[in-house]
Amino acid sequence: MLGLRFFACDRCDTVFADVAEPPWCDGCGGDDGCGGGSFAEITSRVQRDEYFFARGE
Repeated sequence: MLGLRFFACDRCDTVFADVAEPPWCDGCGGDDGCGGGSFAEITSRVQRDEYFFARGE
């Protein structure tokens, strides 16, 4: 079974969850969004407890 991975768009910070990197960002608007290659995988960061708490808590 493939694990769920998280990707953030470098341009608009929209987060996608999928088993593979999305081909484009539809969060930036327009028909083609941001275009390909503008994602950072953030899977390891969103699985830590700190992701779910506000800064300074």
